[in-house]
Amino acid sequence: MNTIIQTKDLTIQFGDLVANDRLNIEIEAGTIHAIAGENGAGKSTLMKMLYGVYKPTSGQILVDGQVMHGWNAAMAREKGIGMVFQDFRLIPAFTVLENVFLSMKDSGVVLKKKELRRKIRELSEEYHLGVDPDEEVWKLDLGQRQHIEIIKVLSTPNIRVMIFDEPTSVLAPHEISRFLEMLKSFRDSGYAILFITHKIDEIVSVADRITVLRHGKITASLRREEGFDREQIIHRMLEDDVSRMQIDIVRSDADISEKNDVVLEQLSIRDEHNREILKDINLSVKRGRILGVAGISGNGQREFAECLFGVRRSASGRIRYGSEDITGYSTGRRIELGFRMVTEDPIHDNVVGSFTVLENMALAGLPVTTRRGDIDWEDLENQFRSHKEIADLNVPEVHRIAGTLSGGNVQRMTFARAVVSDPSLLIACYPSRGLDVATVATVHQTLLRLRNHGTAIVLISEDLSELFELSDELAVFAAGSVAGPFDPETTDINELGRVMLRGAGSDE
Repeated sequence: MNTIIQTKDLTIQFGDLVANDRLNIEIEAGTIHAIAGENGAGKSTLMKMLYGVYKPTSGQILVDGQVMHGWNAAMAREKGIGMVFQDFRLIPAFTVLENVFLSMKDSGVVLKKKELRRKIRELSEEYHLGVDPDEEVWKLDLGQRQHIEIIKVLSTPNIRVMIFDEPTSVLAPHEISRFLEMLKSFRDSGYAILFITHKIDEIVSVADRITVLRHGKITASLRREEGFDREQIIHRMLEDDVSRMQIDIVRSDADISEKNDVVLEQLSIRDEHNREILKDINLSVKRGRILGVAGISGNGQREFAECLFGVRRSASGRIRYGSEDITGYSTGRRIELGFRMVTEDPIHDNVVGSFTVLENMALAGLPVTTRRGDIDWEDLENQFRSHKEIADLNVPEVHRIAGTLSGGNVQRMTFARAVVSDPSLLIACYPSRGLDVATVATVHQTLLRLRNHGTAIVLISEDLSELFELSDELAVFAAGSVAGPFDPETTDINELGRVMLRGAGSDE
């Protein structure tokens, strides 16, 4: 096959950390090339070098057989290489059209608004992206923002290599199969597709080639014609860490007092457009139980979570915590009551990028003590190093700057921060999104431990299997209302999917 990109002993180092160590990879036209590995294995770093965002410490990048000197993002685009980043490159205050216009201008192409609007609509219709060119980006959810990034890449002149960094992590379940089919159509048209994902079944489903990274090094390079399977990939990703996946899902049937249940009564919530996205919701989040929330993306899950945490005011109705009416309580007051939240976009919502990992962990996480009028950082670091769940989740080292972490490592850190204080209410939005298989198992075990110790948990996820496995009861958000609760022990997963789709406008 025609090799477009080739690397020779490609290495990059950040301080003492060797993120990629002498990598030799070939990217061929007309193939889907999956890059697999745990969080921190160096996958996103490799992609950013190939796209010219990071400069290698040593080694070479070749395009069409020629060594690239002074490689940068502008050169990559000129060579027909585009990338959909895990952390989107969008200006929230601008419209979709304005964001696409800026990306095309960077590529040296300028279209009139009318022509660009038509192009965006054509691409949106062709690939079923549902993008309105005149919509303001700040009003869109993560899945919709990803669609804009895909349109930006498709608009790159002479595009021939498309890099996707964890692309399905922001998609609803019904969107993933369609996305994978789209990748196949790109491949069949001759594009080279680089595909990073932690979802092994997706790799097995679509990849023609697989490169497995571990601690920045290649542990396997596999081709479909030579044969590969799920167990083989997981083994090469984890090797001696396979035991981390061997966890038992143990539930407790202890009788837990209902005095600290969170109860929603006739609650209505409006979105940024002032539309009533959820109306007259009556729902209980019970202490010592996991309430799983399912629904097609954009049906009020984010607004619901923000309202529970006090970030968003309800339009009407009330929220009770036990016998206490907390409807008007601020987020700070709810944190004092033991409420914690992992948002759907922790990179932007939960992290101070210029702070270290330890400094971020001190924000409503590890208890802060003082010494001589100042924060006792030594005590905080000792807590960090001795806390079992921080160790189990492999949270990055305390002195790492949060803004340099991969999306998966940010997810580890923010989840660990939310659970270390044994919260009274945990709102977990997509907690396993972007995590490797071993860490997902640790997250699941942690949720069950908290549940068994009396924490009330709201688990919002696009993974129905995850919801059925962990939840004590299920609710479906659709068309402004809540269906349920459903018992996961007696409810068929396909039945729940039909409820989700009916609310999204299905004819069923």
